[in-house]
Amino acid sequence: MRMIRTYSAFGLLSLAVILTGCFKKEDPIPANPVGPVQEVVIPMTEFYVNQIYFNLMTGEQVSMNQKNVFDLSFACSDTSTLIRLNSATFMEAAETDQTDILLPVDTTGLHWKFDKSDGDPDSTALINWISLSDGDTTYSDKVWIINRGINAQGFPLGLMKARFIKHQDGAYYFSYAAPGESMAHDVVIHKDPGYNYVQFSFADGGKVEQVEPLSSNWDLLFTQYTTLLLTNEGDPYPYLVTGTLTNENNTLVGLDTTLVFNDIVLEDILDLDYSPARDAIGYEWKELVGDPTGGDFYYQAKSNYNYIILTKSGIYYKLRFTGFYDQDTGEKGFPSFEFQRI
Repeated sequence: MRMIRTYSAFGLLSLAVILTGCFKKEDPIPANPVGPVQEVVIPMTEFYVNQIYFNLMTGEQVSMNQKNVFDLSFACSDTSTLIRLNSATFMEAAETDQTDILLPVDTTGLHWKFDKSDGDPDSTALINWISLSDGDTTYSDKVWIINRGINAQGFPLGLMKARFIKHQDGAYYFSYAAPGESMAHDVVIHKDPGYNYVQFSFADGGKVEQVEPLSSNWDLLFTQYTTLLLTNEGDPYPYLVTGTLTNENNTLVGLDTTLVFNDIVLEDILDLDYSPARDAIGYEWKELVGDPTGGDFYYQAKSNYNYIILTKSGIYYKLRFTGFYDQDTGEKGFPSFEFQRI
């Protein structure tokens, strides 16, 4: 069962200060009047190929990339040793008992893990690659089998073996090899403090891919991602969904389902519970209408879901989704929303 931390207005100010402390000092932003309502369409396309980063202050799409151009993300903050999988491609990883990366690996019986979609560092597949205890750092020294997931058409991207060696002086050291390969590739990933993460791709001989924009330059990420759903018996299982993630070092999100979007003012939202979870907006702003087993269904935006977003600059925005289809072609994968500074 997923647990999401929430914050009431009583603790919101101190939390905003903590979030702001993760960034360089900025000049105070003068109080501005309420902004205009802006309408946006995000072109993820029918097979959700694109990941799109969005800045609420500028009202612009900051950058766009295909979702499978990277495999791993390496955290850039000074003290972090976090390595994330690209959950947009349904990636998973399993730790083996082997230490020699060139030996064949039998995947039978391996315990495969996904990254949890709320962003909790303790719920990532590769969390055990490093252990910090009482000031001592140890490394697992084990070979990991990484399933690179699937592309936009559902075809598998294949397996890769990786051995994460150390984190030292602001850099990650690891090696990798494809199954059957007779030589390992050594990689050093250097942190860049301007970003939340630096990305790496196993494709084309391995390469660093700085996909994510500057940390201070985006608020929302429209993408597919892996989350855990529950069966009718209450058992969790991973599933690929399409939705919205937030900048973990930049935003808090609250939800209101009772007020009329156009009527919401600042006084209405100060007592909401605000969450730092990456999937606080997530995918549940839309619902399935019809019978999916018979193919007669469509997605409908929940017009009563008003998301209140607090950025690191202390600015509130209200946002609601209005659709999921291209108005001209009827093609799915074009989420539309309206938002306003309040």
